[in-house]
Amino acid sequence: MKNNFYLLVCIIISVLLSTYAWNLININFGNTEIIGDYFINKHHALNDPLRYIFFTLIPIIAFLLFSIFYRNEKFSIQRIKFENYDKTKDFNTLFFLNIIILLLIFIQFFSLSFPLSQIDIYHEGQKLSAPYKSVIDGKLWSGSLVTTGIINENLGIKFIWEMFDHQSIGLMRFLHLFYILIFKISLIVLCYLITKNVSISSNGKLIFFLIISLISISLIDYDLNSGNLFSYRDIPIIFSLILFFKYLENFKHSYLSLMLIGFLSVVTFFWSIDRALVLNLLLISMCIFILINKEFKSLLIIIFSIIFSWFLFYLYLGDEFKLFYENSFSVLKNQNYIHGIIHPQPFSEMPNSTRATKSLLLITLSLIISLSFIFKKREKYNNNFKIIIIFLSFLSFFTYIYALGRSDGGHIKQTTGPLILFFSVIIFFTLISYFKNFLQKKFLISKISTFLILILFIIFFISLNINYKNIVNYSKRFNEYIYLEDRNFLSKDQNYLVKNLKPSLEKFDCIQLFTYDAALPYLLKKPNCTKYYFIYSLGSIEDQKSLIKEMKDVKFVIYSGQTDNWGFSPQKKLTIVNKYINSEFLKNDKILDWELRYK
Repeated sequence: MKNNFYLLVCIIISVLLSTYAWNLININFGNTEIIGDYFINKHHALNDPLRYIFFTLIPIIAFLLFSIFYRNEKFSIQRIKFENYDKTKDFNTLFFLNIIILLLIFIQFFSLSFPLSQIDIYHEGQKLSAPYKSVIDGKLWSGSLVTTGIINENLGIKFIWEMFDHQSIGLMRFLHLFYILIFKISLIVLCYLITKNVSISSNGKLIFFLIISLISISLIDYDLNSGNLFSYRDIPIIFSLILFFKYLENFKHSYLSLMLIGFLSVVTFFWSIDRALVLNLLLISMCIFILINKEFKSLLIIIFSIIFSWFLFYLYLGDEFKLFYENSFSVLKNQNYIHGIIHPQPFSEMPNSTRATKSLLLITLSLIISLSFIFKKREKYNNNFKIIIIFLSFLSFFTYIYALGRSDGGHIKQTTGPLILFFSVIIFFTLISYFKNFLQKKFLISKISTFLILILFIIFFISLNINYKNIVNYSKRFNEYIYLEDRNFLSKDQNYLVKNLKPSLEKFDCIQLFTYDAALPYLLKKPNCTKYYFIYSLGSIEDQKSLIKEMKDVKFVIYSGQTDNWGFSPQKKLTIVNKYINSEFLKNDKILDWELRYK
């Protein structure tokens, strides 16, 4: 008890030291001319990642030094080595419950009411205009600048449009809902694999599985306008954990899982670039664990799978592969300068500091808990379960990268899903273990456990809020929704613009945006003249000059719109392009919020 008090004091002091050191980490800004929050405050893009690493690292070092020198605890790698053990016991009951839960998730999906809210002309426009242009010209990175990933922004929507031979906002939103369904399913499967590795009784496993499953699927909902604690864009990351946890079950023969992880490490760059960074950081951690266990064959399989996947995509994409590389490098290099928001200092009065501080402290705590397994022999945790907990803490640590580029409340909130999952696993395993030890009479444990399982299942079922009438009418509702005209999703002003501007655009082959209203090419049924349709993601002088070069044959520009006050306007941010437009496009007109320029 005394040792724990001293440890707590040591960690508190180290956190205070980390907080003090936060602003001391300040790299020289350099010569970047991308106008944004970083430019105004002369803030280098590496400042926040380095501050984050040191904020978590200092308490961890304090914990390690305390454990080694004060407690005289020994570091033992054997405590986190892979182990084979009997997982067939009680397997059928848990597997059957898993199938029932998955079936209920599917039923819930078919009972959903389709969203009819007004279109987000900025965010949803990113998923409409790029695939619309790609349907016309068949191009990928050469046709549209990609900010997140070609699958998420372009190919997914294009595929479903071609499948139904119809282009609509309804189909785009349906695909978004379908992604959420896949993500919920993957979370349930992940919870199932975690539960299989828990060293508790049969009923205890069922209780544990129901609790963490209920918590997991509550981290994301089907409301496309709400801010969730998880994002469907994390699908490949959850898949990689599923495959690795599956590998843990039979690490001598589960080589297919490793090959798929290697493939995911590559294909995720096409899905979402920031998610690919997190997935590959997890992959490096997996390789370290595989090396610790001297499973060299497994490591070679992963490396071969990665090399083969890159080579395959290089051959398949041809000339587009070079553009993919250039696009991805540009995103990684410039995006934080373009739309970055400086991360608030912990325990300060800066906006969103409270939310950020909570996340930083919980991430640090999760890493300390995970590292404790290397020092303490905890009999109630088998080795594979320890490894699972460690990787959940790694996921929490790596996921916070998303909040370091744009540190507003919404992006910080979206990184808390892995943290909640981690602490749910730790807390409820501990509670169930304590409950078992507290009640000595087996028949009493059995009765209470059965009652809890029933109650939890009922709570899970009620939480899904299934509308059976919607299930019966699903086919009719679906067809009506996907063929619903775009005007049903637009505001009064947006419908007025489309109605009055669209006829006059017949003489133009294409249009060029100089507004953040990214949906306009799709809504006006005119492709963007250049690949730079998503103006918000531009900023560098190189990109501005490239846009001007591609604009030589452009005859019509939408110069301003509804979303241009979100951050720095295009006119203030893209000064070189703005000067070119003002010199070349002299004739102007205006429809409500939109200014139009003609050559």
